[in-house]
Amino acid sequence: MEVIKEHKFVCVSGYGWTGSGACIDLLKEFKGFGVLKGEFRIVKDPYGIKDLEASLVHNWDFIRHDVAIRDFLNYCEVLSRETGLFKKSGKDLSNKLGVDFMLESRLYINALTDFRYFGDTFVHRYNIPAFQNFFLKLRSKMGKKNAISMYFSRPSKDVFLKETQKYINNLFCAFNNIDTIVLDQAIPATNIFSTKQYFKNMKVIVIDRDPRDIYINMIKRKKLLGPDLINSESVDKYIKWHKCVRQDNGASSDKEVLKLYFEDLILKYDESVSKIIDFFGSDIEHDKKMKFFLPSDSFKNTGLWKTYKDQDTMNYINKELKEYCYNVE
Repeated sequence: MEVIKEHKFVCVSGYGWTGSGACIDLLKEFKGFGVLKGEFRIVKDPYGIKDLEASLVHNWDFIRHDVAIRDFLNYCEVLSRETGLFKKSGKDLSNKLGVDFMLESRLYINALTDFRYFGDTFVHRYNIPAFQNFFLKLRSKMGKKNAISMYFSRPSKDVFLKETQKYINNLFCAFNNIDTIVLDQAIPATNIFSTKQYFKNMKVIVIDRDPRDIYINMIKRKKLLGPDLINSESVDKYIKWHKCVRQDNGASSDKEVLKLYFEDLILKYDESVSKIIDFFGSDIEHDKKMKFFLPSDSFKNTGLWKTYKDQDTMNYINKELKEYCYNVE
């Protein structure tokens, strides 16, 4: 029987347009570090593992757990499938991970399931088309059964964590030649503690950035609040958003969480590299220095706010978010 290596993980996370990709490129330069292509969001996204735990462990109710499992498996179908210009959305995780992603996901659910049974509930009819609902009602009137195979699952917190850690570790069985697996956005910066527990050995690096530059990138890329900022210059909404998503959750005191500024990776490169080495342990080797991350190339992405057309808005952000702004004295 093949023994699957217990992996070490590091998640690089941010708040949106904070420059976490620069840190990922830097980590590629360390010996034994390997990066999964694309974001790994199965823990934090709606219908993901966090929502699954909420329904199976903390907010258990009869039927709720069956619906949660179905939602999770449907979400896994999205993560598993390939995508393209004329295809449904997908994350292609089977190919990226080198495993049968849906098989591993079903095995995970099987490990959490006490038993399967045939049942019928109106809850399963919430989202079906009207004609199908009519057909099922007609069958009931005729005395015919509408029962389907359902899940019964009520694991303890310990069992849920044990099986989840095993599941995530098994997903990376093809990465056995890598010491530390680097994941992009696997752990939300806004909810670190309750999500990193799903990984048996996880460290987290959170990247932040000058809020003025984030604001400009939102407008430029038309993402997150960007479309609203373009239409109405809703700077007050942006400031409220910025403060809200950075509410302190105690991560600053966790020895397994490192916070860095995007600007420091560039303007204080040597100091930032030293912090990373100290974070992982002095035995790691930065053997591919400047191969993937060149501070000189990224310098053009700092201080964008200085040339922005509306300096009144920049001054207002600086006033309201001064503690977050990157001002070099």
